[in-house]
Amino acid sequence: MKATCILCDRTDELDRREFKTKQLRNKPIRMYICKECDHRVAIHTMERINSGKFKFNKPFNKPLSVLKREILERESN
Repeated sequence: MKATCILCDRTDELDRREFKTKQLRNKPIRMYICKECDHRVAIHTMERINSGKFKFNKPFNKPLSVLKREILERESN
């Protein structure tokens, strides 16, 4: 099954046995986000949480050292 990312308009071929593919097929209203965009959104969310200006109601357990490493990897690319 082919799916288009809603953020970058990249078309990916998805394995038809994966859970996400089954969700998209059964409920076409669901939106698909590619792995790169999903990772980028997660990094930006972590940056906002750690800025102190964003109230996040869900518990967050990722260590700061892992967060810094991911941010540095993203900036180096």
